[in-house]
Amino acid sequence: MSTKNIRWSSLLIGILFAIIAILAVSFPVQNIYAITWLIGIFFIANGIMELFFRRLTKAFVGISSGWILLLGILNIIFGILLIIFSGVGSTFIIYLFAFWFIFSSVLGIFVVTPEERTSKWYHFFSVLVNIIGVIAGIILLFNPLLGAFAVAFFVSVMFLLIGINYIFDAFAH
Repeated sequence: MSTKNIRWSSLLIGILFAIIAILAVSFPVQNIYAITWLIGIFFIANGIMELFFRRLTKAFVGISSGWILLLGILNIIFGILLIIFSGVGSTFIIYLFAFWFIFSSVLGIFVVTPEERTSKWYHFFSVLVNIIGVIAGIILLFNPLLGAFAVAFFVSVMFLLIGINYIFDAFAH
């Protein structure tokens, strides 16, 4: 394969994502603060988009929604608070992560998918995984440091997978 066939931008982005993945899992406490900042920025951007969407709706349809205005303002305020109080925001995210584990796992125990109806083994496996998810969520509730490591691990895995995808894309051209 010649170097002319390599997408250098994809290769560099892929390597950058892989490096970020390694850093994310290497420094979990700093990583949770960075995630908190990014989520705060996301809320601010989302709030601005909602305010912009409200203006567009009013301009094109002639209807103005107070709910969209309120939601946009609340998102901006929440984003600013997450950035200013990133320590509290990080703790909030860790507990939110734990509650998400518990809620989704409890729901998974009681919701039977069509695939689970056709296979008793698959249903048993699904229930077992969801019970483990409930236990993991409860452990995360009582051990926030472990929650920070779990969040860092999941973020790291996602960045690594994205990086690998970009690297494959660089050579698949």
